[in-house]
Amino acid sequence: MTIATVLDFMGVFDNELDVESDGTDEARAIRALNIVQDWFEAIAAGESEMLQGYATLTTTANTEVSNWPTGLLRLDSLWYVDTTQTPNLPQWKLEPMYETGGHRPSLSWPETIVLSTTTGKPRRYYATGPHTAGRLFWEPVPDAVWTIRYYGLIAASDYTVRTGTFAYPDACAPAFAQEAAKILRIGRDDSINDLQRQATVSLGAALKACRSWWNDENTGRHYQDAHET
Repeated sequence: MTIATVLDFMGVFDNELDVESDGTDEARAIRALNIVQDWFEAIAAGESEMLQGYATLTTTANTEVSNWPTGLLRLDSLWYVDTTQTPNLPQWKLEPMYETGGHRPSLSWPETIVLSTTTGKPRRYYATGPHTAGRLFWEPVPDAVWTIRYYGLIAASDYTVRTGTFAYPDACAPAFAQEAAKILRIGRDDSINDLQRQATVSLGAALKACRSWWNDENTGRHYQDAHET
């Protein structure tokens, strides 16, 4: 489905809109669809494995941290990928660490015996989330350029022209069109109460996405000390 079709749907929901090619409302309507897409993805990011995609990133030798992948809104899992074989296949799942700074813990005996390696292929990671300063911290520190595959919700690109492809299932298009048409009415004839209700819905979804972006396993028990009986 193209954006032109979604624009046609908007014209059905509001017959005063001029959303034909080069119409007076075409550019504004496309911007409104981008707003709706941002809201939609904010809600989807809080749902486990919904609309899951995948891509890869690479580590940097002797560097403990990598930048957060562009557009990754929800992280479901990370896998080390063996690029020496064809096709490149994942070899093991990286285990998440939930303690802040836990990618370089001070270990007690006997953990120091089995976890004494300081560099190598990543086995575990700590994440700070999808924001400007978002990072992925590796343990052990990568000793070379390694490939990591990530699974999760990856934001679709913004729409810019009517010939672009709609990023989500066709069944979502009427809802996108209806909400986008509603946005274009805001400020024209809606009351302040309508604006506040709309803000509550959109900002609530955004806040949910900010706190529920990490979906990789449940937090398990954390043992720090060894005991003898």
